[in-house]
Amino acid sequence: MFDNLKALDQSLDMAKKIWLVLKEGAEIPPTIQRAIELCLYKRGFEVTSDLKDTKGVKAILVLGGDGTLLRTAPLAYKLDVPLLGINLGRLGFLTEVTCDEAYTALDALAKGEYQIEKRLLLQVDYAGERFYALNEAAIIKGPLGHMIHLKVTVERYELTVYHGDGLIISTPTGSTAYNLSAGGPIIHPTSQVFVLTPICPFMLSARPIVIPADQAFQAELIKRADEVHLLIDGYINKTLQAGEPVLLRRAPRPLKLIKSSVRDYFEILRAKLGWAERKV
Repeated sequence: MFDNLKALDQSLDMAKKIWLVLKEGAEIPPTIQRAIELCLYKRGFEVTSDLKDTKGVKAILVLGGDGTLLRTAPLAYKLDVPLLGINLGRLGFLTEVTCDEAYTALDALAKGEYQIEKRLLLQVDYAGERFYALNEAAIIKGPLGHMIHLKVTVERYELTVYHGDGLIISTPTGSTAYNLSAGGPIIHPTSQVFVLTPICPFMLSARPIVIPADQAFQAELIKRADEVHLLIDGYINKTLQAGEPVLLRRAPRPLKLIKSSVRDYFEILRAKLGWAERKV
């Protein structure tokens, strides 16, 4: 009987581990360090930066910016644990919580009283490797600047051949990133679609297209090019070969992103894009 109780206590302890991912070269601000001590340490949570031990991880805490969170997202997805981002600089699209709000956010995390927003992930398979993108996969030409030719197939139907500088395959979360810069639409992050946005296409009729997330598709380089890259969320870079298709589909489950308790998506959108109301 006592052995069973001991095993139960150990399992509860293991479930109180928070992984901490800190932006490279950054230091934990005193306000966040204090919040970690009061909200997590004093409630028996273990906060660790050792990403090798996966047992008992309750959540992942990212301190940094959107780039740090993007690099951490595949890890949170594979462990199927929620991800909380606290921005060490200005308000981010993904790292919604500011340093001043750290105590409230970590207190809610410790109590399990946080809200989760499920974000669609893009699964990318190429040359025997599998990747997951929270923002986008982009196929772009190399430094020599020659036009590339990409055949895109949705399910078993050929969509078109894009001639130009490349193609962005964006999730709703990534619609305000590279996709927006290339002229693609803004998509609400909870939508279940992908956006295909050509980069500087040769034909003016080649426009962004939104497709349902439940449809698989592929992009294939159909002519030999000097250098073509597959960029995944801006930090994974693979060289593409002609005739080797990039397979893309929705990931089997969404990413669990912990939302800010003090602002919604539209407030963040207004702030980041400068849409705040101005006096006339």
